[in-house]
Amino acid sequence: MRIKVIFFDAIDTLFKPYPDKMTLYRKKIKEITGMEISETKMKEVWDEIVMDTEEAAARDLGKNKLLAWDRFNQRILLLLEYQGDSALAGNQLLFETWRNPNNFRLFDDVLPTLKKLTSLGYTISCISNEDKSLYDFFEHFAIKKYFNHIVISDEIKIEKPNPLIFLKAIELEAIRANQGLHVGDSLKSDYFGALEVGLHAVLLDREEKFQDNGDIAKINNLSEIFNFLGE
Repeated sequence: MRIKVIFFDAIDTLFKPYPDKMTLYRKKIKEITGMEISETKMKEVWDEIVMDTEEAAARDLGKNKLLAWDRFNQRILLLLEYQGDSALAGNQLLFETWRNPNNFRLFDDVLPTLKKLTSLGYTISCISNEDKSLYDFFEHFAIKKYFNHIVISDEIKIEKPNPLIFLKAIELEAIRANQGLHVGDSLKSDYFGALEVGLHAVLLDREEKFQDNGDIAKINNLSEIFNFLGE
């Protein structure tokens, strides 16, 4: 059955933290807390919390007021052994880094891909583990017009890789699961999460972090998705 809808993740798929996540966070943590964090330590803490948070998001049934990702920035400071008010500093870190589109850039391949998909008649939507500030990103980078729906975890209180957020996006587009293709940078949250509900899935591996054994549909650039669409 022909694919009708292309779903994209947002951060690290469409929007690039500038100059990169580790540099951005290390700079802001120093400004807020005075702590000097090495790149190695920052990456170690980041990867540990991402793994734990993805596991928690998969188990969540949408009954909790706080989502798995809500305390992400606070947990970073706790693991870095910050001695101050981690909740207050974590909120400041969130607002000054992740919620500010000025700290991001649009990947070079995004706009050409969106334009080509639109010209070929595909519907485009987004599924993201973010809060409502994500809408500002679509306005800031002037790409909102290309998206039919933007499904945000904070609004429906379910996060990827939980199947319910993908099913909500499928419902909004009024399609069968096998008529949609999801593209994102997380192997667990995006790739396997989408496959679980019957969507087609492609892993966007811009930095070639994942070993290619031929069993994962993988691309390094968004322009490569047309190979999977037969265009």
